[in-house]
Amino acid sequence: MATTQSEDPNERVDHPRHYNAHQSGIETIELIEHLPYNLGAAIKYIWRCGLKSSETPLRDLSSAKWYTKREISREEIFELGKVGLKTEVVWRSLARKVIASEPECTLAYYLDALLCGRGHEMTQVLDEAIDELLDADTSAS
Repeated sequence: MATTQSEDPNERVDHPRHYNAHQSGIETIELIEHLPYNLGAAIKYIWRCGLKSSETPLRDLSSAKWYTKREISREEIFELGKVGLKTEVVWRSLARKVIASEPECTLAYYLDALLCGRGHEMTQVLDEAIDELLDADTSAS
Protein backbone atom coordinates (compact mmCIF):
# COMPACT_ATOMS: atom_id res chain seq x y z
CA MET A 1 0.00 0.00 0.00
CA ALA A 2 2.06 2.93 -1.25
CA THR A 3 1.40 6.34 0.20
CA THR A 4 2.15 9.78 -1.09
CA GLN A 5 3.64 12.76 0.61
CA SER A 6 1.25 15.54 1.50
CA GLU A 7 1.59 18.73 -0.52
CA ASP A 8 0.83 20.78 2.60
CA PRO A 9 4.17 21.57 4.35
CA ASN A 10 2.29 21.96 7.64
CA GLU A 11 0.59 18.56 7.40
CA ARG A 12 0.80 16.81 10.75
CA VAL A 13 -1.51 13.82 10.36
CA ASP A 14 -1.74 12.37 6.84
CA HIS A 15 1.69 11.58 5.43
CA PRO A 16 3.89 14.22 7.11
CA ARG A 17 7.17 14.86 5.32
CA HIS A 18 9.36 13.66 8.19
CA TYR A 19 7.80 10.18 7.89
CA ASN A 20 7.49 10.09 4.12
CA ALA A 21 10.75 11.42 2.73
CA HIS A 22 12.91 8.29 2.85
CA GLN A 23 14.63 7.47 -0.43
CA SER A 24 13.30 3.89 -0.26
CA GLY A 25 9.84 5.25 -1.11
CA ILE A 26 8.42 3.57 1.98
CA GLU A 27 6.45 5.62 4.48
CA THR A 28 7.26 4.90 8.12
CA ILE A 29 3.79 3.58 8.92
CA GLU A 30 4.06 0.92 6.21
CA LEU A 31 6.91 -0.71 8.11
CA ILE A 32 6.08 -0.06 11.75
CA GLU A 33 2.44 -1.18 11.63
CA HIS A 34 3.75 -4.75 11.40
CA LEU A 35 5.83 -4.52 14.58
CA PRO A 36 5.16 -4.50 18.31
CA TYR A 37 4.45 -0.98 19.55
CA ASN A 38 7.78 -0.33 21.28
CA LEU A 39 9.84 -1.33 18.25
CA GLY A 40 7.58 0.65 15.94
CA ALA A 41 7.96 3.72 18.16
CA ALA A 42 11.76 3.31 18.22
CA ILE A 43 11.93 3.04 14.43
CA LYS A 44 9.63 6.05 14.07
CA TYR A 45 12.00 8.18 16.15
CA ILE A 46 15.08 7.01 14.24
CA TRP A 47 13.30 7.51 10.90
CA ARG A 48 12.40 11.13 11.61
CA CYS A 49 15.69 11.96 13.35
CA GLY A 50 16.80 15.38 12.19
CA LEU A 51 13.76 15.84 9.94
CA LYS A 52 11.11 17.09 12.36
CA SER A 53 11.70 20.74 13.16
CA SER A 54 10.11 20.60 16.60
CA GLU A 55 12.47 17.90 17.92
CA THR A 56 16.25 17.62 18.14
CA PRO A 57 18.08 14.59 16.75
CA LEU A 58 19.41 13.86 20.25
CA ARG A 59 15.89 13.74 21.66
CA ASP A 60 14.69 11.48 18.84
CA LEU A 61 17.56 9.03 19.33
CA SER A 62 17.19 9.07 23.11
CA SER A 63 13.49 8.28 22.72
CA ALA A 64 14.32 5.44 20.32
CA LYS A 65 16.77 4.02 22.84
CA TRP A 66 14.17 4.19 25.63
CA TYR A 67 11.60 2.27 23.57
CA THR A 68 14.21 -0.27 22.45
CA LYS A 69 15.28 -1.01 26.01
CA ARG A 70 11.65 -1.31 27.07
CA GLU A 71 10.94 -3.83 24.30
CA ILE A 72 14.02 -5.88 25.17
CA SER A 73 12.86 -6.01 28.82
CA ARG A 74 9.33 -6.93 27.76
CA GLU A 75 10.59 -9.77 25.57
CA GLU A 76 12.78 -11.08 28.38
CA ILE A 77 9.98 -10.97 30.95
CA PHE A 78 7.34 -12.60 28.79
CA GLU A 79 9.64 -14.72 26.57
CA LEU A 80 8.04 -13.13 23.53
CA GLY A 81 10.93 -13.95 21.23
CA LYS A 82 9.59 -17.50 20.96
CA VAL A 83 6.21 -16.43 19.59
CA GLY A 84 7.16 -14.66 16.34
CA LEU A 85 5.06 -12.16 14.45
CA LYS A 86 2.24 -13.04 12.08
CA THR A 87 3.30 -10.21 9.80
CA GLU A 88 7.00 -10.98 10.03
CA VAL A 89 7.43 -11.58 6.30
CA VAL A 90 5.95 -8.17 5.48
CA TRP A 91 8.00 -6.08 7.87
CA ARG A 92 11.19 -7.98 7.10
CA SER A 93 10.72 -7.33 3.39
CA LEU A 94 10.06 -3.63 3.98
CA ALA A 95 12.99 -3.34 6.37
CA ARG A 96 15.35 -4.89 3.81
CA LYS A 97 14.16 -2.39 1.19
CA VAL A 98 14.85 0.52 3.58
CA ILE A 99 18.31 -0.86 4.40
CA ALA A 100 19.17 -1.39 0.73
CA SER A 101 18.21 2.15 -0.21
CA GLU A 102 20.50 3.76 2.37
CA PRO A 103 22.72 1.10 4.00
CA GLU A 104 25.12 3.42 5.84
CA CYS A 105 22.79 5.20 8.25
CA THR A 106 21.49 4.79 11.79
CA LEU A 107 18.09 3.56 10.63
CA ALA A 108 19.67 0.85 8.45
CA TYR A 109 22.01 -0.31 11.21
CA TYR A 110 19.11 -0.44 13.69
CA LEU A 111 16.83 -2.35 11.30
CA ASP A 112 19.62 -4.78 10.46
CA ALA A 113 20.21 -5.54 14.14
CA LEU A 114 16.45 -5.98 14.62
CA LEU A 115 16.22 -8.33 11.61
CA CYS A 116 19.04 -10.45 13.00
CA GLY A 117 17.70 -10.52 16.57
CA ARG A 118 20.65 -8.64 18.03
CA GLY A 119 18.89 -6.52 20.67
CA HIS A 120 22.08 -5.37 22.33
CA GLU A 121 23.29 -3.97 18.99
CA MET A 122 20.08 -1.98 18.60
CA THR A 123 20.88 0.05 21.71
CA GLN A 124 24.56 0.21 20.73
CA VAL A 125 23.62 1.74 17.35
CA LEU A 126 21.60 4.40 19.18
CA ASP A 127 24.40 5.04 21.69
CA GLU A 128 26.85 5.61 18.83
CA ALA A 129 24.45 7.98 17.03
CA ILE A 130 23.86 9.92 20.26
CA ASP A 131 27.62 10.15 20.88
CA GLU A 132 28.17 11.47 17.35
CA LEU A 133 25.54 14.17 17.90
CA LEU A 134 27.04 15.17 21.23
CA ASP A 135 30.54 15.28 19.71
CA ALA A 136 29.27 17.43 16.85
CA ASP A 137 27.56 19.81 19.30
CA THR A 138 30.77 20.06 21.33
CA SER A 139 32.84 20.71 18.20
CA ALA A 140 30.41 23.39 17.01
CA SER A 141 30.59 25.26 20.32
